Amino acid sequence: MKDPPLILDTSGWLLALAGAREYARALEGCVRAIVPGLVLAEVDWHLRSRRSQMRRLMRELWVCSYDYQPPSRADLDRAMEIDRKFADLELGLVDASVAALAERLEIYRVLTTDSDFAAVRVGTRWRKPLELAVPLLER
Repeated sequence: MKDPPLILDTSGWLLALAGAREYARALEGCVRAIVPGLVLAEVDWHLRSRRSQMRRLMRELWVCSYDYQPPSRADLDRAMEIDRKFADLELGLVDASVAALAERLEIYRVLTTDSDFAAVRVGTRWRKPLELAVPLLER
């Protein structure tokens, strides 16, 4: 049986693509891997010197390996609200857009290495936590 859907953040997706065991397992094991539009742009930036890898990733994106979700205007507006609410975390637009998409789709599992996601809450009363698909090790 497959694991629940997963929203991809840049750091976690890059580790999964590089074959990092826990991240690759989480990505391969989920029933649906959702790619936020701004995350795709960040991944492209990280793969700027590895264009063949980016072209392969784009082919996979269009062959239904992933569920691509471009940000809507409402997502971007909500991302800015989330960014303001959690200003102390210095999320920025990309991470806040991941949280906004999670809220809209009601899918709260995120593949990331960013511990800030564990502190973010979404929903009408800021009560719904995001779940890290790969728990971070205690430092």
